[in-house]
Amino acid sequence: MKTVLIDASIVVTALLEENLKVENCLKRLLKKVESGSLKLISSKLINLEATNALRFGINDDEKCLKVWKDFVSLPIRTYILTKGQLNLAIKYSYLHNTTVYDTSYHVLAISKGAVFLTCDHKYFRKAKGLGSIELVG
Repeated sequence: MKTVLIDASIVVTALLEENLKVENCLKRLLKKVESGSLKLISSKLINLEATNALRFGINDDEKCLKVWKDFVSLPIRTYILTKGQLNLAIKYSYLHNTTVYDTSYHVLAISKGAVFLTCDHKYFRKAKGLGSIELVG
């Protein structure tokens, strides 16, 4: 079974309907999860990061809560990074001049044998040399 790791940029962009290509990508991933051919994972960080992005991306608290409920219903298995994984995230973040937040998703993907999908063009450009990453959108 293939494993794909997504970050908050994918989820938020799709849920806020900001990019049709990203929306369609997430829909395809969810269909594959439903069929049992794909495992969708992320870091526990996605919960706070996506919720914060929704709060600042939606100007109405009721609408934000509705979209947040859509987010929490997504079949994404989340993981807490180990100390070793966080050590790598720190090292790679210095190496590529990126945030530990963004790099932690990438490190987790690599450690789980997953492909990391992101909409973050800036991070992708800086860290694509690590491999196991694809840019969506």
